[in-house]
Amino acid sequence: MIIDRDRLKEKVNNFIKENHINLLNKDPTDIYQKQIYQAIQKCNILIDKQINKYLLNMKPMTPQLKVYLKTHKDNQPKPPVINNIQAPSYKVARFTNRKLRDLLNLPYVYSTENSQEVTEELLKLHINENMRLIT
Repeated sequence: MIIDRDRLKEKVNNFIKENHINLLNKDPTDIYQKQIYQAIQKCNILIDKQINKYLLNMKPMTPQLKVYLKTHKDNQPKPPVINNIQAPSYKVARFTNRKLRDLLNLPYVYSTENSQEVTEELLKLHINENMRLIT
């Protein structure tokens, strides 16, 4: 797709404005990395000490917003696409996701048709007093 650079910049700025995204004065990546490290150290019951070092990104980077225009839709709305692989929390989030998937017997579904289907699936879950459902 070919688009005028100024027009693309305008669309991105409109997206940022419409979604109340603020520019930070300082990159918080290092602070998040330290907080994640501290949290991992405190979770010795859930996380084996042998894998602690594998849960940290050695060179974390701030995720960047990428813009992809949808040419087949009016006004070419842009869904935000962010590559989080180098983010400080990526490996911990992936580890946590796998742990939860192993602990909870949830159906392996990628998408849903509508909110009614989600409601029906949630009603089928057997949740005891020691569990919480968090969205």
